[in-house]
Amino acid sequence: MITRRSALIVFASAVFSGGVYAQDQVTDGRSPGSLAFKITQLPVKSDTDDLALMASYGDGDYQTKFAIELQSESRGRFLHFAGGARPTHFISELGKALEASDPRLSNAKQDTLAFDIAFLGPPTVRSSGGGFGGGPGDWYTTKIFFGEDQAEVYFNFNLVSGEAEFSIKDESYGNAVLSELSKVIW
Repeated sequence: MITRRSALIVFASAVFSGGVYAQDQVTDGRSPGSLAFKITQLPVKSDTDDLALMASYGDGDYQTKFAIELQSESRGRFLHFAGGARPTHFISELGKALEASDPRLSNAKQDTLAFDIAFLGPPTVRSSGGGFGGGPGDWYTTKIFFGEDQAEVYFNFNLVSGEAEFSIKDESYGNAVLSELSKVIW
C-alpha cells in the first residue's frame, strides 16, 4: 500500500537528486492537457503492498473501465476489464487531451500491460490553476513510462475523492501513449 512514509522517501530522493517538483509538471487546468476519470480501490491480497484501482470514464453506454495495479513504488500494470462498452469515446477524448497528432490503436490485445512509475513527491494539494503543490494533501502525482521509455504520461490520483487523471507529458508522446493503452483498453 502506498503510505505517507513511502511517498516521503520518494520525495526525499527527488529533492536530493535535483528532481523536479510536481507543481512544475502540471501548470494549467484539466483542459485541454488532461482527461479526468473516477477510481475506486479494489481489495488486494493481505500479504502484499499492492494498490489496485478500478478506473471508470463516462456513463451508461459510453462507460469505459480498466484496472490499474501499483505493485511497488516503481512498477505497475494496467489490466483489461472484460465487458462493458467499447472505449471509443475514452480513447478519442484521451487522444485530444494528449494532443495525439496521428492516433493509431494497437492491433495487439493483452490482458495486462506492465509499466514503470515514478512518484513525483509526497501527496499534495491541487491548486486552483490545476497544478499540484503548495502543501500536504491527498493528490499523488506520478509519471508512467511505457515500454523502453517509448511513451510517458502523468497519472495523478486522489484516493480520498476518487478522482484521477492522465495528463500530457509531451505532445510527442500522445500517439505512443494511446497505442500502448489500447493494448489493454479495448
